[in-house]
Amino acid sequence: MAEEIESDGLIALAAERVELPDVPMRLDYQDDVDTLCIRFEGNVSSSLLSETDESENGVIGIYEGKKLVGLEILDITGQLEHANPI
Repeated sequence: MAEEIESDGLIALAAERVELPDVPMRLDYQDDVDTLCIRFEGNVSSSLLSETDESENGVIGIYEGKKLVGLEILDITGQLEHANPI
């Protein structure tokens, strides 16, 4: 089981995968599936997320209509040596 990671550490890992907007965010880390859900509390351009982010980085946009309201990042700690041991 991966050790608990602080929210600053999760944000740093997320920023390695996708450019994060400068707005307040709420985080929900689900350790059983190693997924981080980030909800934005401000206006964010939908152009923030590119097709490359989705296909290569495991970053999925969360939309309300056409408005980007958050991101889901799969395998967020997978690159860490201690995470998800087999």
